[in-house]
Formats: sequence, C-alpha cells, structure tokens
Amino acid sequence: MTDLSKVLSVFEFASKSAGTEILKLFGKESIFDLKDPMQVLTQADLDSHRVLEEILKKEFPGIPLVMEEQNNHEPFPETFIVCDELDGTTLFSRGIKEFSVILAYVENGSPQVGCIYFPALDTYLISQRGVGTFINEKKILLKKGGSLDRSVLSLEINNTFQDEDYRWIANASKNTLATRALAATGAGFLELLEGKTDLFMNLSGAKIWDFAAGVLALEEAGGIALDKIGNPLKWDRIRMSALLSRDRDLLKEVYRLKP
Repeated sequence: MTDLSKVLSVFEFASKSAGTEILKLFGKESIFDLKDPMQVLTQADLDSHRVLEEILKKEFPGIPLVMEEQNNHEPFPETFIVCDELDGTTLFSRGIKEFSVILAYVENGSPQVGCIYFPALDTYLISQRGVGTFINEKKILLKKGGSLDRSVLSLEINNTFQDEDYRWIANASKNTLATRALAATGAGFLELLEGKTDLFMNLSGAKIWDFAAGVLALEEAGGIALDKIGNPLKWDRIRMSALLSRDRDLLKEVYRLKP
C-alpha cells in the first residue's frame, strides 16, 4: 500500500521545484512552437518536464509516469503518476499569472492524491482521498444549494469544439448569472474550489493530466464531476471531457439544457 502522505509531500516539493524553473522565464519574451493547432510548447514546459521527471523517477522508481511532454500509450495501467508540466502555457506566454503545475497519483484506476501549484501566485491546491482538499492551509468544503440563474459558470473553450458543444454552452450561459473563460483548467478548478464559480464545463480538448488532480480536489470538497453523458469519469485514457459543480442539483439543470 502506497503511503499517500509521502506522495503528497513529494508532489509539493516537485511542483515547487518545477515552478521555480518556470518563473525564471515568466515575463520574458516567449519563443514557442505549436504541438498541434491548440497546444503551445515553450522552453518553460521543457524545463518543468526535466525537473519533474528527475524527481519523480528518483522518488517513485516503480511507478509509471504519464506526462504531457512525452509519448504515452493507452490503455494506462491501474496505477500511475500523471502530470501537466505547465497548464495554461498560453497564459504563461502572455504574462498572465494563472498557469500551474499539476500532479496526480492514480491507484487502482482512481485518483488518490492531487497537487496543483500556481508558481506566480505561490498557491497550492492539494487533496488526498479520505483526507480532504486544501488551498494552502485552508480546508475546503463547498456550499450546497442555490439556483442556476444565480450561478457563475466557468468555461474552457477551444478550437476542438463541435457545433453541439457550442449550443450546449450557449444554453447554459443564457440560464446563468454570468459566464467566464480562463483558458487554463487548473485555474478553473481553483476558482471553483474557492467558491468564486459554481459550475465548470470542459467539453472538449482536455486531457487526463488536466483533470485528475482537480477532480479529486472537487470530490473531496463535496462537489461532483461527470462526463458529457452524465457518467463517472474513467482514468484509463488521455482525452477526456467533464462537467463539474459544487452542487449535484445545479449540474442536473445543466444536463437538462443539453441540445
């Protein structure tokens, strides 16, 4: 049985170490490549990858790594470590602070430990199965209740969307108080866990390294995450989609608006 508290401690150290390297390049002119039409790759991604890979291989030599900046093979094993070396690279390249380093430990097909570190904000969002979710030292328990028309909706929008995705978010947006898009999944989870938003729709283009730590944090704080059909999320593949909320009834209302 893996010592989950040790995993979390290593994740905090590793993400901070990677964040230190990222900050060395933050605010400077970013030279980047496009990995595909919606994926930006900078030197900061590569530096973060190098730091994380070195630490994780040393501390967990028998556990496979699933990392954004490497080739990965599906289906994934039951137990592995997954990480996004720099979530929100586009934000980073534009001098916007809400980028993060994301790490999660998946055991027996389910996330057990998660760590999202925001280097420019020096903020941790951490979680452990059965222990809870914390933003820095503050334990998070999400509020229940409320109505959709008084809710703030967060969106992740990208160029992989199908027409039905746009129709769905249009329907949801028309029925909520306000809508915002951050262009970074880790930041979307942080706002949801801080209580600044009530719902988060990420319908296309996301990957397992975007979701694993944030979904665990949401569930441990009392929230809910489901796929586009309304089923529990599966952790054996790269590409994923999810609807996330602090409250199950709010999420039901969003599913009723699906075209």
